[in-house]
Amino acid sequence: MELTMANENPLNTRLCDILVDSGIDAEAEVKQPDMSSIDVRCKIDDYVVAVEAEHGYSSAKKKEAIGDADAKIKRGVCDVAIALVYPDEYLSRRDLEDGEVQATVRTPTYQPKFSSTRWRVIRTKDFAEYVRQAPKELGAPHVLAHKADTAIKIAASRFSELEAASVLAEMGEAAKGTNLQGLMTDLLTAIMFQTKLDTIRHQTTPLNDARTTENTIYSGSWPPPSVRECISSDQIAEEFYDAHNLWLSVDYRQIFEWSCAIIGALPATPARNTALEIIAEAALEIQSTTGSQHHDLVGITFCQSIASAKNDGSMYTTIPAATLLVHLLFESADIDWRDYDSVTSIRIVDFACGTGTLLIAAANYILQHEQTGEKDRVAQALLEQVVYGFDINNRAVFQTATGLGMIAPGVAFRNMHLYSLVLGIDSQDDLPKLGSLELLEGLSQLSFNPRPTTGTRIDSEPAPVETDMFTMAIMNPPFTRGDIRHKQLDKHSELKVRARERELYTGLPMDQSSNANGFFVLAEKHLDKEAGQVGFVVPTVTATNPSAAPIRKYLAERFHIKYLVVSYDPNRIFFSGNTTIGEMLVVLGPKGISEEVTTVIKLATNPSTASDAVACASSIINGTATEHKWGMVDHISSSDIAEGDWSKVQFFDNDLHRIARDKLWNGNLGSQVLIGPLGSAIRTGTKECDSKSVNATPALWNHNVQHCDSMLVAPDRYVQPKPSKPHAINVLRRATYLHLPERIRLTTVKNTVCLTTVPAVGSAWECAKILATGMLEPEDAEKAIVMILNSTPGKLGMLLVRSNHSPSYPKFSKDGLERISLPRLSSLPLPILEQLSNKYDELAGLPRMSLPDAHRCPVQLAIDEAICEHLSFDSEICEITRHLLAREPMVTGKPYIFNSSPQSRMIE
Repeated sequence: MELTMANENPLNTRLCDILVDSGIDAEAEVKQPDMSSIDVRCKIDDYVVAVEAEHGYSSAKKKEAIGDADAKIKRGVCDVAIALVYPDEYLSRRDLEDGEVQATVRTPTYQPKFSSTRWRVIRTKDFAEYVRQAPKELGAPHVLAHKADTAIKIAASRFSELEAASVLAEMGEAAKGTNLQGLMTDLLTAIMFQTKLDTIRHQTTPLNDARTTENTIYSGSWPPPSVRECISSDQIAEEFYDAHNLWLSVDYRQIFEWSCAIIGALPATPARNTALEIIAEAALEIQSTTGSQHHDLVGITFCQSIASAKNDGSMYTTIPAATLLVHLLFESADIDWRDYDSVTSIRIVDFACGTGTLLIAAANYILQHEQTGEKDRVAQALLEQVVYGFDINNRAVFQTATGLGMIAPGVAFRNMHLYSLVLGIDSQDDLPKLGSLELLEGLSQLSFNPRPTTGTRIDSEPAPVETDMFTMAIMNPPFTRGDIRHKQLDKHSELKVRARERELYTGLPMDQSSNANGFFVLAEKHLDKEAGQVGFVVPTVTATNPSAAPIRKYLAERFHIKYLVVSYDPNRIFFSGNTTIGEMLVVLGPKGISEEVTTVIKLATNPSTASDAVACASSIINGTATEHKWGMVDHISSSDIAEGDWSKVQFFDNDLHRIARDKLWNGNLGSQVLIGPLGSAIRTGTKECDSKSVNATPALWNHNVQHCDSMLVAPDRYVQPKPSKPHAINVLRRATYLHLPERIRLTTVKNTVCLTTVPAVGSAWECAKILATGMLEPEDAEKAIVMILNSTPGKLGMLLVRSNHSPSYPKFSKDGLERISLPRLSSLPLPILEQLSNKYDELAGLPRMSLPDAHRCPVQLAIDEAICEHLSFDSEICEITRHLLAREPMVTGKPYIFNSSPQSRMIE
């Protein structure tokens, strides 16, 4: 008989059933010794998660749920709690089947006040995943990462510069590109893994795996000493060396052979024992902190220890970003989670794996969802046959092996498909190599003599790389320009590497200035054509730069571009932890027969925890991201995708893109204005000087918003060529009156284009010169352009072609500026242009308000009125646009407020 009650008890029972059906160890209405009860008690690994529920969405019910959850944590009956409320209209178990709930995670260190609590809407079918991620909110990852980083630095400082150089020399080629701090990072990782093994050392014996050879070179008394026992010894280094050697008799070669090599290379001085003690104590403290194993603590600090990180484009993907990407990637995967063969038939590759964050997230997802009843066997298959990783940094590959090993420390593993590849000149054969991009071999039109790609497998000697037909590719590839990535090479090596790039890239649909485009092609080449899926973390400029159009079209031809996820969160417009540039997530699926649209999600809030990432993914997949206030959702037609048009990522508000695309003028700036010299040429080729100096040229420097607060601007300094850059005089001679922005801080800037009182150059302003305009005087044409581009439609057209660097500090490339929409001056009646010029004279010297306040700036309103009157631009559309821009996160630098009253209507 179906119960119908206005309380949560039957709903709790049904919710528990749903969790159990999803593979979670859950029990409803669990009585405690104090006679209280936990509504739903879940066991996730070694953690207890208490779900405390109330019926109703009222503030009183939410406060009650939070109070119950916090009380359970305080009493110590759970490690983490989830406060949950059911919708008021849910009266029976049946209502939950395809329903949703609101929930929030509470931990011992995170119990915000009710007014600050973030409630997330979760589909019932996704709630099990939300529960699985809850323990990941335990601990404070950045605090723990700081402890790790501090210990690493202190330990390294115990050695002199001479000793550090000696260690690196003894490690040889294996330590190339790192320093002693980097090696200390690796030791910390190995000892953290050792602490995990300490919990099973009495249940493990050497040579207990049939795959281990009888002729092992390792010996000693069992069990190995624990980390604490090693620290307590008078010979700490020897104890750790022997312990790691003993663990090698079980397996874990990928981890402990490297740590033994590092310990063996350290000088046998008191500093060695001191350094190891510091590292080991930090490892114990971190691993003893509840929830620490859910954070990529070493990954957070690892990139700081890579000397070539900037040149390599090494990026650390955050855990929430990895969680979100993995969930979107697995959304439509055809996997029977109860069948061992189905689960282990997955093949996942990361051709730029770094410390393995994305691979580890994918492996964890599989382990959390598998219901085969053979978890250890699945874990072993994951480590030995499912996951493939490639990187140019052998230390990063070591970190990947360790991180993967930590997800199942009791499982002995070997033969992991993790490879270290060469970027530069290979010492083995003296040939130039491009890391993972060598796997493009055979696609190039110039590859007459294909050569096998060789790499160092993490537990073997250099040998031909093994690949498979992958079902998934997931990566955060290095986006570095040639002039940056080649800096780490000597001139001879650089020439050979450039030649190799031309050889591999010729005939491929990519811009050779960025090596990352090759990873798109690489993924496509090695994917199962029927079922292959791809998840990328890429800079947002991939969607907007004209140079990336060929790769966008290439992907459209071969994949269904399912999701483009862009962050408009002013605090985090990126998905990597060590960058400030705008980034997006790209999810690609198999190309179908029917017309398929691309879903664009523009996040107002970038998930900061794994649980939030699950809730966000659930809303995206369910099509409720806007309803649940994660962000705006839009769609791109298959025809636009085929043309490489991803421009809908450029504005948070969908209406702004529609106006920019459909309502602005058809001309472009580049057909009427010659742009240059670029600000970068001014910055690098000149220095400040006195006005009386030889070759002194007036200049505008950066964006002095107090100085440049009107459309007519006086230069604020003088510059002349640097002695080392005599040819810069040719650049200075191209000074003009008209100036466009190269970069602009939207929260403070007053005008987006200006005229100077005398010809000038600028460090962040591009010089621009009017081309022939028929009867119109150049001076009048310049004034008309300044009026148009400073109008609201003009600013919208400029923002459409921007490249985000930091939240409200976009850059403008020369190609982008040339694409700014502008009426064709030569086709406009002369009286109209003269009237715009006259209006400029009237308004030019008046101070203007900053862009976020432009909708109430009298000068802005006057400019817009003139543009609408003389160029017949729709005044209502112009007003709507002004108010929409005043709410855009990129303009305001503040989070988007969903409950504000929009002063707009949908643009048809």
